[in-house]
Amino acid sequence: MFKALIEMFRKEDLLQQAFHDSHKMLKTCKQMFDAALISLRKSDNGEMKMDVFAMDEEINQYQRTVRGKVLAYLAVTASKDPVFSLVLVSVVIDIERIGDYTKNIIELAQEHPKKLHAGPLESTIVQVENNISERFERLVEAFEKSDDDIARTVMQLHRVITQTCDGILITLIRDEHPEYVTTDAVTIALYSRYLKRISSHITNIASGMVNPFDRIGFREKNNGEID
Repeated sequence: MFKALIEMFRKEDLLQQAFHDSHKMLKTCKQMFDAALISLRKSDNGEMKMDVFAMDEEINQYQRTVRGKVLAYLAVTASKDPVFSLVLVSVVIDIERIGDYTKNIIELAQEHPKKLHAGPLESTIVQVENNISERFERLVEAFEKSDDDIARTVMQLHRVITQTCDGILITLIRDEHPEYVTTDAVTIALYSRYLKRISSHITNIASGMVNPFDRIGFREKNNGEID
């Protein structure tokens, strides 16, 4: 669906510009996410090799720009099919939220005294990180190529990631690992929640490429399936 919509509007300059701006936002967010993980998990002082806060402001500016271009397009074309415009506006909201949660991870890194090692939960968290990073990479590719099939693969692992992150939080709430010091337990709890939310927004963006507008953020329906 997403690819067909792009072809439909390929000659519409404002909408094409808005699409390219959205793709730039997504790539910037991926760079921020990678940097945030290094800062929290590999650095003893939360140091950053890039200005993530400036990049976050850049994402916010792109969001406003995309909204403005979509609005201008709708105003001057009186489009009878505004679906792609609505999808773009929805997508940039999710991208902006990923930027916010990434910034939250940076703030954790700055407050946590040493690089975060999750002890008994380390392998579980590493798996979640790897899954999200891979899905994020594939989402950038899917968006650039307008590839519905790649977007579908991005959506597949979200439920597992959600359940895993919830399990981490429940484990900490139940104090099943009393060997954790308070700073580590709190940081791991918040980190798992931020990872879950980032995964959710990645899924929302992918679903916007696959689903009709009213089902963005939900799983894809099979033919004849009833909710």
